[in-house]
Amino acid sequence: PTSLMAAGPVTEDGKPVPVTQLYRTGEPASEFPHAADPRMNLKSPKKWKGTFTTNVGKFELLVHRDWAPKGADRFYSLVMNDFYDGARFFRYANDFVVQWGLKGTPQIDEMYENGANIPDDPKYKSNTKGRITFATSGPNTRSTQVFVNLADNTFLDDQGFTPFGELASQADLDIFLRKINAEYGEKANQNKIISEGNQLYLQRAFPHMSYIKSEGVTVIEE
Repeated sequence: PTSLMAAGPVTEDGKPVPVTQLYRTGEPASEFPHAADPRMNLKSPKKWKGTFTTNVGKFELLVHRDWAPKGADRFYSLVMNDFYDGARFFRYANDFVVQWGLKGTPQIDEMYENGANIPDDPKYKSNTKGRITFATSGPNTRSTQVFVNLADNTFLDDQGFTPFGELASQADLDIFLRKINAEYGEKANQNKIISEGNQLYLQRAFPHMSYIKSEGVTVIEE
């Protein structure tokens, strides 16, 4: 990813992190930063654009730190370290959500299953169509998985789901509604994704599942 912040990325407590130290796709999985690493505790800019190139087209997200600061910081840290490269859109629930955020590399996904969760943000924005939110399994369990709302899912608001951003345009929403492959629905087993990954599980069982090829950051407001 490329960040156009003049000063470069900094941790949540203001310490600079050289871009050259961030994880890059192609490096050994053992080099991926754990949740306590400064590289995974970056402070999100106030507003930034995430650009994701998939095998079915490109989409852009606008992240607003004031909507959900802890969520924005974690998502920014993940994107800046190429976490979502290779990630499959493994859950497609029609008229509800498209979910992704398991890298498909067991060594990394297992690391983020335990002891890597972030605290919840207070409810601020609603889960309306096109907004992006962290998936959870209960209070204070956000880690790496996210979803885009395909409809106005306002009933999620009182369940601890706090959006941190939104798709930038209708064209970006159309990628989710019309391009990302919906044929596998919700058949993929998340535990098997974590333990077996893309190569041993998803690419064999769901060969046409859509996925992210690359990701990048453009800062709009520091």
